[in-house]
Amino acid sequence: MTVTVTPTPKPAEPEPAYCNYCTSTDEVCKRYGSFNLARSRAYEGSNARFKRVLRKLRSGQKIKIGIVGGSVSKGHGLQSRRDNYSYIYAQYVREMFAEATSSNATNVEVELINGSVSGTITQYMETCFREHIPEDVDLVIIELAINDQRLEYLAQGYEHLIRSIFALPQRPAVISVQVMALMFSTITMGGDLHTAVAEYYDTSIISIRNVLLPHILRSTQQKPSDNSLEDYWFGHDIVGGIDLRHVGKNGHRMLADLLYSYTSRVACEGWREDQLVGTLSENSHIVGGWDWDPYESDHSEGPSSSLPNPNEGEDISEYVPRQLLFQKFDHTTVVQPAVPFCRTTNTLVGMAAFSTYAHLLQPMPAPFSTEGPDGFTMWSHQSNPGKVWLMGRKPGSRVAFKVQTSALGRVRVTYLRSGSWGLGSALCWIDDDKENGKRLDGYWTYKNAHVANTHVIVEKATPGEHILYCEILEDTKEPGGATEFRIAAVDAL
Repeated sequence: MTVTVTPTPKPAEPEPAYCNYCTSTDEVCKRYGSFNLARSRAYEGSNARFKRVLRKLRSGQKIKIGIVGGSVSKGHGLQSRRDNYSYIYAQYVREMFAEATSSNATNVEVELINGSVSGTITQYMETCFREHIPEDVDLVIIELAINDQRLEYLAQGYEHLIRSIFALPQRPAVISVQVMALMFSTITMGGDLHTAVAEYYDTSIISIRNVLLPHILRSTQQKPSDNSLEDYWFGHDIVGGIDLRHVGKNGHRMLADLLYSYTSRVACEGWREDQLVGTLSENSHIVGGWDWDPYESDHSEGPSSSLPNPNEGEDISEYVPRQLLFQKFDHTTVVQPAVPFCRTTNTLVGMAAFSTYAHLLQPMPAPFSTEGPDGFTMWSHQSNPGKVWLMGRKPGSRVAFKVQTSALGRVRVTYLRSGSWGLGSALCWIDDDKENGKRLDGYWTYKNAHVANTHVIVEKATPGEHILYCEILEDTKEPGGATEFRIAAVDAL
């Protein structure tokens, strides 16, 4: 006689407080409304990595959140770092899980590392992000949409950045936040090309533009002189005008609220999934089978009629595509994770957590580099002492650096470009190949854009150590004849 023993089901766990999304007790939903919150979620995806990170936090383990961004994330124009969206969001997460676990908020450990660098674009961060956030982060928030122009090579850099973050030890989750700027020649910007890459890698996007822009457009359509919404959500410059490039205190609060709302949804969905463990069928993760067969009854030359079951092999929920989105499809290419070489003037080398891999940009001594009063020196403006440049002014002055290339053989320089700060030009080359050096122009015609631009000096150098030289040119495109040149970083792959 066979006796069937029915397992005792575990007691039902009450839903945590963060499952109150858009109920009568959800204050964020009351503030913005479900319509606007829905618009903010530009791409959600499966959230497999993010659920894993939140599950770790729910179990009582510490998590680290790293911010990779530009001047908005740095907090340009804010009076206090406590007004920064990243600071507010980290505190939200602590409170959210403290309330859910009926414990004190100080016992929920969320470490925030804001590695943002003003005036930088994806090209810089794709190789130098490890100089600004620790390697053991669990969640990385990327904010580079407005510094990037709508150019394909910047979308490619964004793809390399995501792949490199995924290769970090904790296999971090990634969320892209897309703020907006209304001061440029078009409303569209680099984030619009980032979106396709984010979808390819199943990384979520929270967009403030999707929420605010329709309201701004409608209010100005009704009354063209109305700038009340810009005044409320954006910052203000030193003469009291509206800064249409950087969101202000209220914009930061909105972005933190949107991230909080999204996080509560994902946390709740993950919690509910955990309650169903063991109750789902073994085929629950199959994308789908087909009720039609495009092949003849003999399947020897065609695929099966259903997609593979990940439970029978590797789970694809956190799969990193073997090919780049910007490559042609084939059956064999497997892109290996890159371990970039980077030296930068803005590394967080002083922090203990970074001491094992942060690397300050240091010129080689004479005779490789010009020394003395005509040489390149570290410099920062008194109004922004945290932003450091390696700066030279005299034509003929030279600076040299050791660089280490790998299989790709690519060497690049990140330098400042501006239409109004009196920047000149330089010639950069590696080793003795000055003849094939690349000219870098600090001046450009965008009067209101002061951005660190990354330029390739050589693409197929032999693997190993090289010397990179940059020399200030007498010839300059700057209308006033200025020759100042500022370097932020050198990198290689």
